Amino acid sequence: MKKTLSILLACILIVTMLVGCTSGGKESVADKEPSTPATVGDSTGGSSGDSSGDSKVIKIALITKMVDSPYWQTVKGAAEERAKELGNVEVTHLGPPTEADIDKQVQIVETCINDDYDGIILAACDVDALVEPVEKAKAAGIPVVMIDSGISEPVYDAFLATNNVQAGAECAKLMAELIGGKGQVAIINFAAGTQTAIDRETGFTEEIKNNYPDIEIVGVQYCNSDPTVAANQATDFITAFPDLKGIWGANDQSAIGVAQAVTEQGKSESIMVVGFDNSDDIKAGLKSGTIKGTAVQMPTLMGSRGVDIVVDIVNGNPPASKDVDTGVTMVTTENMNDPKIDAILNQ
Repeated sequence: MKKTLSILLACILIVTMLVGCTSGGKESVADKEPSTPATVGDSTGGSSGDSSGDSKVIKIALITKMVDSPYWQTVKGAAEERAKELGNVEVTHLGPPTEADIDKQVQIVETCINDDYDGIILAACDVDALVEPVEKAKAAGIPVVMIDSGISEPVYDAFLATNNVQAGAECAKLMAELIGGKGQVAIINFAAGTQTAIDRETGFTEEIKNNYPDIEIVGVQYCNSDPTVAANQATDFITAFPDLKGIWGANDQSAIGVAQAVTEQGKSESIMVVGFDNSDDIKAGLKSGTIKGTAVQMPTLMGSRGVDIVVDIVNGNPPASKDVDTGVTMVTTENMNDPKIDAILNQ
C-alpha cells in the first residue's frame, strides 16, 4: 500500500513539474503587440474563435467628416485591416454626406452612444459642436479616440493627428520657394470651423507673415471640400489678381479644384499650386506638373492606431499620452520618385 502511494505521489510531482515548465517560460503576446484580441468585460483577452464564457466582438464606430473622399476611405481601409488582424474587432464607418453637415455628425455620434458601441474613433467636423457628444459618450463609458480633426476641449481619451500648424508652415515654405520669395498668393481652404483647417491656415499665414515680407496673401476662401466650388473660387482669384503667383489648396478636394482652374486658365506654368494629401487626383497633378507639391499625412496610421488605442482602453490600458503626432511629408515633383517618398505618397 505504501509502495503504491509512493508511486502515485511521484506521478503527481512529475505532472506538476511538466505543467510548470510549459507555462512558466511563455512571453505574453501583449508584451509584443500594441494591442491584442480582447473581449469586452474579459480582462484576460481572447479571440473571435473563443466561444467560451462571455466572449464578445468589440464594436467600434469610425465616424469621419464625410465617407466617400479618398482620404477617409484610406483611414477606413487601415482601420478595417487592423480590426481583421486583431480578430474580434468590428469597425463600422459612418459620417455625414459633407464636412459642412455638422448637425448630422452630432446626430451620428449620439446614435452610436444609444447603439452601445464599445468605442468611437472620431474626426470632428467642428471644434465646438462635437464637445458635448464626446462628453456624453465618455459619460456612457464609451472611449473616444479623436483622429485628424480635434475638438476645443480635451475630453477625449486620445488624439492622433498631423501637426497641422507645422504642416501649413511647410506648405508656405514650399510656396515661397516656388515663387522666388515674392509675389501674391491665395488660399482655398476647405472649412471655416474645422480645427484642422484652422490650424493649417494659421501655420501657412504665420509662416508667410513672419518670414516672407515680400509675399502678400490676397485672400482666403472656403470651398466645403467641393472641388467645383474650389475651382470657381480659384478662377475668381486669377481674374481679380492678374499677377497672382500661387494658390494653396489646404486639402485634397480644394487642391484638385485649384489645379483644374489653373489648367483651364492656361496658367500651369505661371501660377504655382501647392496641395495637401495624396488622393489619386493629387498624384495625377504631381505627375503632370500642375500641382508642384503636396503635404502627405499618414491616414493609415490614424486608422490602425486608432483601433489599437480603443482596444487597449477597453482592456484597461489607457494611452500614456493623449496626443500623438502622426507626421507629415512634403512631396514635390522633384522628390516624388525617391523610393521612400514614393512609399509615403502611395500608402
